[in-house]
Amino acid sequence: MKFTRRALIVFILLGLTSLTADMVYEGARSVGGSYIEYLGGPAIASAIAGSGDLIGYGLRFLSGVLASYLMSSTIIWIFTITGYAIQVVAIPSLALISSWQIATILYLAERVGKGLRTPTRDFILAEVTEGIGRGKGFGIHEVMDQAGAVSGPVILALAISLYGFSKSFLILLIPGVISVALIISAYILYPELESIKISRELNKHSISFRGLGSRFWLFTLSMSLFAIGYVHWMIVSYYVYYWRILSEADIGLAYALAMFTDALIALPIGLLYDKIRFNTLYMAPIAGLIATATLLLSPYYGGSMVFISAGFWGVAMGCYETIMRASIADLVDPEKRALAYGTFGLIFGLAWTAGSFIYAFLLSISTYLVLIYTVATQMFSIIFLMPLNKKDLI
Repeated sequence: MKFTRRALIVFILLGLTSLTADMVYEGARSVGGSYIEYLGGPAIASAIAGSGDLIGYGLRFLSGVLASYLMSSTIIWIFTITGYAIQVVAIPSLALISSWQIATILYLAERVGKGLRTPTRDFILAEVTEGIGRGKGFGIHEVMDQAGAVSGPVILALAISLYGFSKSFLILLIPGVISVALIISAYILYPELESIKISRELNKHSISFRGLGSRFWLFTLSMSLFAIGYVHWMIVSYYVYYWRILSEADIGLAYALAMFTDALIALPIGLLYDKIRFNTLYMAPIAGLIATATLLLSPYYGGSMVFISAGFWGVAMGCYETIMRASIADLVDPEKRALAYGTFGLIFGLAWTAGSFIYAFLLSISTYLVLIYTVATQMFSIIFLMPLNKKDLI
């Protein structure tokens, strides 16, 4: 597919949509664990809120399966737009409640919206970036995405310092409404997806998993091992606040640093991916390991270790948001992409959710056990990643 002017405009609109949407949910997520602790919730509540990713990833699978089977541009756009709309309702509503149980439910609801929209949005993005290189395209998109992910936590931290914890969430309504307007504009401009037309002409619409291939499954296994050992920010923010290492606002700033690091590496690693492909994926487990190790040092060496941890946490997240998404598009045929994104998302989400509960449990027992667990999971991720580039693996 050629990189036409229309594809360029849609690409920009998708980037701006993600930018404004990230201001909303990354702003809220930056203080999610600490907000639950502030409302009197237990540590397990932060893990439950983090498990919203599992709900979201489960819905990614469902929307991916439906999109693959129905092969309808309209369905893909409906899932995408609805996902952004749910977020606009859920996050600002945090300003109106005083119960940690309801706060947890609202964080879970936001993940529902994320789950609906992500595989279908990535399906659209994979099509409109085909003409410029997917690593580069996903990298540029991630830079725009992370501009919102950085500014959202900073804006919320400023609002918290001025207006207090609860009411500050109302400010996130503004970028939320803008994100919905932008994605609707993208739909109006690009209602019919070329890859959908081609697949329907070839009668390639099924939900068979056979066509995904062994390389996709090996990739999914490796990245799921990374996920189960990659500490969720809900857990990080809860314990950093519980240990009284940083204030609520400073925790938001630490997350902003993570998102800034994510944005900083997105384009370079995307360009590197276009050259060396899956070898770039080694960065994810290495960065995840360093992020957890430095977090565990924070009770002894202070808040500076939290910011160092946040930086490496952002590197790992940048790998997920950029090169993992680009890898899926290159590992499977176009008609299988929506299914592949949904399947990977479900398995990755199961692993990350399991890891959240494991971390919540281990942190209540011993930091040494946490370190052993992290090293083991990330090393196995690296081991299973090694054969991915072998040409005889089909």
